[in-house]
Amino acid sequence: MQEEQNQSEVGGQAEEVGGLTESIRQSDGPTSGCRHCDEYLNGWKRAQADYANLKKDMDRLRLDVVASANERAILGILPALDQFETALDHAPDLNGLPEDAQKRIKSWVDGVKAVKSLWEQSLKDFGLENVDTSGTFDPTKHDAVGKTEDESRSQDAIVKTVRRGWMMNGKVIRPAAVIVNSLNNDKSE
Repeated sequence: MQEEQNQSEVGGQAEEVGGLTESIRQSDGPTSGCRHCDEYLNGWKRAQADYANLKKDMDRLRLDVVASANERAILGILPALDQFETALDHAPDLNGLPEDAQKRIKSWVDGVKAVKSLWEQSLKDFGLENVDTSGTFDPTKHDAVGKTEDESRSQDAIVKTVRRGWMMNGKVIRPAAVIVNSLNNDKSE
C-alpha cells in the first residue's frame, strides 16, 4: 500500500515537472510568465558576485596576515644575526698564539661564519635582502645615527654602516643605521 502511494506521488511529480518543462519550451524564455523570476535571478547573480568578491578579499587578507607574521618573526631573528656579525668583528687576533690554539680559534671562527651564512641564506629564501649602503643617504632606506666630515666624499655620502638594514620582498622592514658625510659649507671667519 505504502509503495503504491509513493509510486503515485513520484509519478505525479514527474508529470508536473514534465508539464513545467513543456511550458518553458513553449514560452518566450525560462522566466516568462513568472512575475518574480527575473528579480530572483538577478538577486542570485548579485549574491554569486558578492561571494566571489568575498573570497578574493579573504584571500588577500590571508596573504596580508601571513606576510605580517613573517615580517614580525624575521624582525625578531635579525638581532641574533647582528650578534653573529658583532662576534665576527671581534674575533681574536691570532698572531703570537701557539699554532694549535690558532687552529682551534680559526676553526671556531669558520664555524660561526658558516652558521651566519646559513641564517642569511634561510632569510633570503623568505625574500629578505640587505639594504644597499654603498651610495648616498636615502631616508626611506637609511637611519642617520651620526655624521662626520670628510672632504674627499660628497655631501650625504654614507661613510660607515653601523647596523645592516633589511628589505623583505622590496619593502624596507628595518632601515640601515649609517653615519653620513656632512660637509660644513659655512667658511665664515
